[in-house]
Amino acid sequence: RNFSSLWPRASKNVPDHPANPFHMSGDMDFFLLREQEQNKSLLDREQKKKLRVHEKMTYSSKVSAKNTSLRRELQLEDETEEQAEQLRSFHEQVAWKLAMTREKKLEPNAINRYEDRNRQMLLIQYALDMKRSEIQRLERLAAQEEAELERAETFLEKDAALFDEFLREKDHSSVQALRT
Repeated sequence: RNFSSLWPRASKNVPDHPANPFHMSGDMDFFLLREQEQNKSLLDREQKKKLRVHEKMTYSSKVSAKNTSLRRELQLEDETEEQAEQLRSFHEQVAWKLAMTREKKLEPNAINRYEDRNRQMLLIQYALDMKRSEIQRLERLAAQEEAELERAETFLEKDAALFDEFLREKDHSSVQALRT
């Protein structure tokens, strides 16, 4: 219905239909919709009157039923969002893995070369460790020999000192024997 003919002054102040959000749609009859809703509510009321006492719902049970249905819908919505997020992250991970493996195509001999290189590195490391241990053993042996040489040198010096003293005493005693 067009109300602009009923209120001529109002039509001058109201802009065209696309700019005004409060215009009446021409293809819908709102009065018919209102009448249908009233009839539906009357039918619902009459059906509820026919129900037995234990079948009827109280106000609080109606509210809680609405709340539980809303909660259930929200939970379902959250679960679907979580599932969608998990699926999205899974696809991203799979795509990343595929991209990484595409870049690293190994030829059959590459693994053998890798193993050979590792074997060579292990052998070199083993040889180095053996040489280090041999060097340490030889250094310990040299230190022992030096200690023995120093000890022998001190014994030799003591012996030389004792021999010199013996010779002096011998000279002294021979001089004494000649004088007497």
